[in-house]
Amino acid sequence: MSDSPENAGFVAPEPADLAPHFPGYEIESLIATGGMGAVYLAVQRSLERNVAIKILPLELSKDAAFRSGFEAEAKAMGRLNHPNLIGVFDFGDVGGMLFIIMEFVPGKSLYHSADGMAIDQLEVARLVTGICSGLAHAHEHQILHRDIKPSNILLDMSAEPKIGDFGLARPADWTIEEGEEIFGTPHYTAPEVVDAPHSVDHRADIFSVGVVLHELLTGKLPAIDPRPASAIVRCDSRFDAIVKRATQPLAFARYSSAREMAAEIQTIATSLASNKVPRPGSPVAAHRLVRPAPASTARFRQRPKKSAGAPLLLLLLALVAGVAAYLFSGSKAPPVAPRPEENSPPVVILPKDGAEPKPTVKPPVKSGITTSDIPPVRDTRPEPGAGDTNQQTSPVVGTEPPDAVEIPKPVESKFDVDAFFERARRIMKERAAPQITAHQKQLVSNLSNFEGTLARQARKVRGDTIKSDLASAVESWREDGRIPAEMPGDLSTIPDIEAIHTEYSSKQTGIDDTLHGALVALNATYMIGLEKQIERSEKDGDTAAAKLIKSELDRTVHDTDYLPDLLMGKEADTPDESE
Repeated sequence: MSDSPENAGFVAPEPADLAPHFPGYEIESLIATGGMGAVYLAVQRSLERNVAIKILPLELSKDAAFRSGFEAEAKAMGRLNHPNLIGVFDFGDVGGMLFIIMEFVPGKSLYHSADGMAIDQLEVARLVTGICSGLAHAHEHQILHRDIKPSNILLDMSAEPKIGDFGLARPADWTIEEGEEIFGTPHYTAPEVVDAPHSVDHRADIFSVGVVLHELLTGKLPAIDPRPASAIVRCDSRFDAIVKRATQPLAFARYSSAREMAAEIQTIATSLASNKVPRPGSPVAAHRLVRPAPASTARFRQRPKKSAGAPLLLLLLALVAGVAAYLFSGSKAPPVAPRPEENSPPVVILPKDGAEPKPTVKPPVKSGITTSDIPPVRDTRPEPGAGDTNQQTSPVVGTEPPDAVEIPKPVESKFDVDAFFERARRIMKERAAPQITAHQKQLVSNLSNFEGTLARQARKVRGDTIKSDLASAVESWREDGRIPAEMPGDLSTIPDIEAIHTEYSSKQTGIDDTLHGALVALNATYMIGLEKQIERSEKDGDTAAAKLIKSELDRTVHDTDYLPDLLMGKEADTPDESE
């Protein structure tokens, strides 16, 4: 669901208006809303448990193909029972709107907890192992997710990953409905989802997990920085082999199952955990952070007790050394911080109590410049929208003096809008191809019948001139592939030519109208795909992408010929953000 109160034409019902439709539940509040529906927090009275109720717009509920897919999704999810999957309790129809009742997860999404930050590799191993475990359970029940990415993975209050938003989930043997292929998220989506959607199987989800693994380790998508993860953040190089195998372009070259991938990750985690103090020069030495554990998770991170005197002695020695350095150096400048590895994002350890992660940032320092000369870095990402339950702002690093110079944090776009439009239009053209092909064949057949009728009538006219003129005209018509709007004057001597022209021109118009109607009917499919991506972009906080796609949606809504023209070969520019 979108995290923004703005949406693409859907107005979420008030909780009080929904209450009569759900007598067994106490609907407390609206959690989130978007173009694809709304989610409410409710209490199931009989079991006294919190649940999430998702309501879909009437427009989608009226679409027969969408209803079939929704029902398949709900039944598929209802068969799943795993701690790393969000559970589904019920689904149905109220007031003409489809609904689904799910497990309520009060935590944040993985995207909002760790966006743009490299996570400690042991924490990454724990998270991805859990994700793989949940996916393996779904795959073993013949359910594909098809849209694995950080924003679709929630972290509960113990920071355990739970896969949600099975909006694209389908049984493995489900026949792909018209237009479904345009859904998915670029950079996370396996190549076959676009190139050969009917061949997609569970290995498409494995591809997406490989992308997520690289992103969590480095803070970057492999499409943005294709270097091995170990070359970006010096994590254990064995992760590189896992990412490489999981994201192979050909499905057969990937892991055969999510469990197999999880087993290899767990092997690395066990090896790293057994070597808590890495040897100097080891690939993980630079990023093993030590952070006090919250009280709620201390039992998982207990360390051997040390003598109380040792820390005190070390503190005194440090103070003496600091005073000596100050008195004899002749400078009041603090010591120069070590130079961090170039392009390395901050490394964090996700807490298990739901608290925000605290990245460790080392500002770049040139020779002769002290840390006091470095202005603070500020978080410039947009504030989360109202009603957000899956947003978390990144902590601001540094303490800003009154007149500090702001350095905007570079934000790399994670969504290629141009590529999305290109892919969506290509898929819609593929959907329209049978109708367009049939249209062309019908035009050719009609033109051929028109030519034959004129030839028969021309034989009634004496002389060879009319036959020569007709042959010349027919050659021109065949190049155009259509009957002309007006007949040449030199053919006027053919008997009944005007009546013949009117008859076959009317047939040609009917053929054109049939195709146009079929192409206009695809508008609904195209708009559903656009609305779905708007929801995802808003959920990910990418307001710029959402605005561009909304512009495309508006053009499609207000000009019913816009998409048909595109499908017939008329190219359109990407909507301008200023429109």
